Amino acid sequence: MQDLLAELKEAGAADVLAVPMDLTDRATLKPAVDEVVAKFGGLDIFVGNTGGPAAGPFLSVPREGWEQALNESLLPLVDLSHAVLPHMRAGGWGRIIFVTTVGVKVVQPNMVLSDSVRLAVVGLAKSLSIEFAHEGIMVNCLCPGPFATDRMEYLVKSSMEIDGLDRAAAEAVWLAEVPARKFGDPNDFGAMVAMLASERAGFITGTAIALDGGKSRAY
Repeated sequence: MQDLLAELKEAGAADVLAVPMDLTDRATLKPAVDEVVAKFGGLDIFVGNTGGPAAGPFLSVPREGWEQALNESLLPLVDLSHAVLPHMRAGGWGRIIFVTTVGVKVVQPNMVLSDSVRLAVVGLAKSLSIEFAHEGIMVNCLCPGPFATDRMEYLVKSSMEIDGLDRAAAEAVWLAEVPARKFGDPNDFGAMVAMLASERAGFITGTAIALDGGKSRAY
């Protein structure tokens, strides 16, 4: 966390604060939000990016896996939305951005947990969007395809183990339906987050925007 703070300051952030929280422990969430509000005098932007559920085919996932996915990838966003929305309403302005997956638009192999739970996140965003747009609070989802991240590394290795593939074949599986034929640059993703979090996104809400190199064919 300290390394991240140093990177943010080096990038030009005038004042930064890192507050640890356990997304599976509801008792830590609201106090963390309150600490941010106390430091900066308000809260305008919330980017919800939880860890992705485990990969695997449907019959290999026990009920406990579904409960874990809900507790780690959906319910923390519900709880944090409850915590941040009062502050956004008080300021008459806000941006909520949930990071989901391109799997909410086109299903992916061995991703039944992620594709299912992230669809629930999209439903949450759309519901919030119609409730709070008139108060200046825009709520959207970003649906990333295969980006060059630690999560993608995990998914490639999962494909190798589950399907008995070598690395080149596993990467080819993930890129087969991507017209760009490459993994995405995280900087491109960050640029879209910055835009949706800005004043320029004042008429964008309730959307699920794909950043996927064309995988979803603009669906």
